[in-house]
Amino acid sequence: MSHYHQAAEEIMAKVDQAALQNDDPVALSDHTDKIKSQVLEKVGRPPHLHRVEVCRHHNDNYRVNIWEKLEQPGDFAVSTRVHIWSSYYLKVSDSGEITASNPPLTKLGI
Repeated sequence: MSHYHQAAEEIMAKVDQAALQNDDPVALSDHTDKIKSQVLEKVGRPPHLHRVEVCRHHNDNYRVNIWEKLEQPGDFAVSTRVHIWSSYYLKVSDSGEITASNPPLTKLGI
C-alpha cells in the first residue's frame, strides 16, 4: 500500500472515530457484523476478498468498503496490494437492517 493510501486511511479512521465520540455512546448499537453479512449476501463475495470495512457516520448512516487483494505480477510478491472493490453509503434501522443504499446493493460481476 502506498504511503498516500495509508495516510488517507489513517485520516478517515480518525474522522470516523471523532464522529462516533460526538454521538451518545448509550444510544449506539454495533451492527457491524450484521451489515457485513447483508452486504456480501446482496452483492456477492469478490474472489480475492481482503476485508469488509464498516464505518458508522451519523444518524444511522454507514460507509461500507469491500477491499480486494490484487494479484501480484511475477512469481512472488514482497507485499500485498489491495484496492476498494466496491463502496456503499447505507442507511440502517435500529435493528441493523439495511433500509437504503447508494449505490444500490445488486450482484456484481464476479
